[in-house]
Amino acid sequence: MQSTISILTLAFFLKSISSLAVIKMDLKMSLDPVLSKAFPRDFKKIPLGTDYGSGEDKDLNQVIEDNKIKYLENELYGLLKTAVAKKQRPMFTTALIAGDAVILDALAKMDLLSKVPVVFVDTFTLFPESLAHLREVEAHYGFKSLIYNAVGCKDQQDYYDQYGRDFWMKDIDQYDMLCKVEPMNRALKEQDSDCWINGRRRDHGAERAALPVWEGKKLNPLAFWTFEDCWSYLRKHNVPYHPLHDVGFSSLGDMHSTKKVDPKIWFTYGGERSGRFQNLVNKDGSAKTECGIHTEIKADDLNIKKEEVSAKAN
Repeated sequence: MQSTISILTLAFFLKSISSLAVIKMDLKMSLDPVLSKAFPRDFKKIPLGTDYGSGEDKDLNQVIEDNKIKYLENELYGLLKTAVAKKQRPMFTTALIAGDAVILDALAKMDLLSKVPVVFVDTFTLFPESLAHLREVEAHYGFKSLIYNAVGCKDQQDYYDQYGRDFWMKDIDQYDMLCKVEPMNRALKEQDSDCWINGRRRDHGAERAALPVWEGKKLNPLAFWTFEDCWSYLRKHNVPYHPLHDVGFSSLGDMHSTKKVDPKIWFTYGGERSGRFQNLVNKDGSAKTECGIHTEIKADDLNIKKEEVSAKAN
């Protein structure tokens, strides 16, 4: 009897260890020494979205939040494992914003970075800190991203020589197609992806308000997360985040159309992206809320809409 109990105890222990081994332990936040001098990544500089109260209220509210994040992160881990198991060629695209940092960290914890290519689109008009941070997280997690940019341009100076520094001012739709939509579509084609993992969420608002998790060949694993949930995860796991979050940028895009956002509205509905697409309008005069990557590349087959291609050609 004692021998039987010992065997059962050992089996339970081994099963417990194997289940824990699936999730890699949190890494110490390894920062680029040069970048970290100006941007130390201090979570105290990031606003909180919840008034936890004090005393017992604070403790109880934080327990509820902790349980919520545990549920969300376990669901995220499961979604990513399902994508790798059921799809042939999943691919993750990052713009290095908070939600993308969550997904990248989750992929690393699930030991999936060797199976899921990480794609980054360099528009040649990004903040220098964005490219520096890309190298930072590559070193932190031990992977190499696939970088795409405007076709026919070997680097930023070549882009400037061909199109000028203010090409986005001349025709924002043409700029988006050249620097964002076409490079992303090319990445999807070259990777022959059947599962585009991305960080869009419902609380981004506008066209994303009714976003599902599984959307044809797109996977939106954070669809039901909030911006605050993302930061709760980043804090919990000490995840390296974009340096410009420290100085007031809630989201990051092109330098010419991104501004800082009042911390008081970071966690309001649509607040995260309220500093994006500044002074940009669509051809119908409406305020611009998307660059075209997700509105012009169809979820069902990951191709650019034919009517869009035709319009750009004329």
